[in-house]
Amino acid sequence: MVTISMLIILLLVSMGAAAQQAIVTGALPQGFSGKSIKLTLINYETRNDKVIQEAKIRKDGKFTLVIKLKEPEIYDLGVDNTSLVQVLAKPGNKIRLKINKDVIQVTGSKETQYLIDYEANRKIVFDKYLKRTYDSSEVAVKSGDQARIEYWNVEHEKASQNYKAELAKWVEQPFFINSLAAVHHSIRWNSETDTALMDQMVSIYQKKYPKYDLTRQLVHKVNATKRIAIGAVAPGFVSADTAGKKIALKEFRGKYTFVEFWASWCPPCREESPTLVRLYNEYKAKGFTILSVSIDKNTTQWKNAIRQDGYTWENVCDRNGYGGPTAALYTVTAVPNSFLLDKNGRIIAKNLRGKELESKLAELMR
Repeated sequence: MVTISMLIILLLVSMGAAAQQAIVTGALPQGFSGKSIKLTLINYETRNDKVIQEAKIRKDGKFTLVIKLKEPEIYDLGVDNTSLVQVLAKPGNKIRLKINKDVIQVTGSKETQYLIDYEANRKIVFDKYLKRTYDSSEVAVKSGDQARIEYWNVEHEKASQNYKAELAKWVEQPFFINSLAAVHHSIRWNSETDTALMDQMVSIYQKKYPKYDLTRQLVHKVNATKRIAIGAVAPGFVSADTAGKKIALKEFRGKYTFVEFWASWCPPCREESPTLVRLYNEYKAKGFTILSVSIDKNTTQWKNAIRQDGYTWENVCDRNGYGGPTAALYTVTAVPNSFLLDKNGRIIAKNLRGKELESKLAELMR
């Protein structure tokens, strides 16, 4: 016989299961006192990250956040729109952080420690491969020498591939690839060279974490990456141009089409503009065209950049940043990002810049 007290106990148990929590406490330098710290749930699938909690940092630099969650999730902790650290929280976790400049100490979550270690390694790899190309590109732009700009744009793309490849070596370590923390790398920074690694991760996650949303996001990302592999027919999309007119990718069949993902605020994108203008004018009569897809959110800045850079071809924008449906369809998590399509809409090359794009077009237009 079920008594009222038994029903109450069952109700409390079920409520506890549905409303589990993790507690995150931390200490920041006193310069942060009085500011707000934001806890943002990272959505790797749509890039529509959501601020779910905000707390005042006390006078002693300390803060406390109580997260309601049913399964492991990855969050970003930030102040003044600046990210401080990513946190992988599980129900029941009591995570303690001590943040002082670039030194972050954590207890209570080994997965969060993995994220911190990964980010420290990522900065080292960035300095090793990308810092030089960023700095050199900036100098080239100031010089106004288009040949130098094009050279460093190509070098930057090569460095970017080396950067991603070395990050993948970190992920391959058994302690990391078996952790949910590996999602943070593999969904954000993967490249085509990581296909085997990502397939391995999917196999691990589907066995160890079959019901988690992070696993679902990983599987979705892997499938999407294969969908835009070289040799595949580019996924169709419809987006609005500067006048609000709907433009469909299928309208470009019959021409070699360069689909360029860019943004007005992206220096490497803007540095490539003179090259694109020149190549478009040179080859447009021979069956070549460009479709520029902006990830801008600010319509005015987008339109101004089009005018300033002399883009006379079709320009579209979902006006929702990386969270727009077109960027999500092509798994665009960084710009510039581009796809060269043949006359049948099949992807024949990716991320060609400067001389590499010029050489490819010269080959195709013979």
